[in-house]
Amino acid sequence: MIHFKGVFFFNRQQIKKGKMEAKQFYQTEMSLNRYGLKITSELNRNIRAAIQKDKNSNDLESNVREILGHIYLVNQYLLKKIEKLGGLLNEGLVNQENEYVESDLNLVETMLNVSIFKITSCTEFNVPVYSSLEELELRLAVQFRKLVILSNTAPSEFANNYKTEMKVIPGIKLDIYQLIYFAMKHSGHHLGQISTLIRIEEVLDSNYSVAN
Repeated sequence: MIHFKGVFFFNRQQIKKGKMEAKQFYQTEMSLNRYGLKITSELNRNIRAAIQKDKNSNDLESNVREILGHIYLVNQYLLKKIEKLGGLLNEGLVNQENEYVESDLNLVETMLNVSIFKITSCTEFNVPVYSSLEELELRLAVQFRKLVILSNTAPSEFANNYKTEMKVIPGIKLDIYQLIYFAMKHSGHHLGQISTLIRIEEVLDSNYSVAN
């Protein structure tokens, strides 16, 4: 199992702008920290279960690798956008006049609940990733770590002043925290699919054992 001790809780940079109390200031970051920890735990658990079940099912490994590869490719795309946006914010290259407003993560929830089963992924996010389950586990764990670090280093006090679009859902602009949450929630959705595949495999194994 992969562990990153201390990854999910960092000392925040001293806030120089904004009038909100510290507890409110950290609300978004705390939510992202908790969810980052949750999906990393799910990743570890699913990989362990998939490797164990793979002894009896080659189809399960193939399906799990396909899903993990998709998560990895989408996250690579989103991380590039998030890192670029974070750079612009930290360099002060965007408007810094507006006061801080807590990011609306519920917008991301709504977007995914309404569209995740309807949007056809871009072909570039569905190309085969030729890596083992263990290699994909490591790659994704590193990505999740980066997302949490970015959520803790983004300049909260003017993060809302600049938003950008994603090619997967054109026409909707998100701030840096919403982009990070989108990447995490998208990953969590597909990790849930893997959990379902593993449960189905367990039921089939159980039925086979009873029949014999």
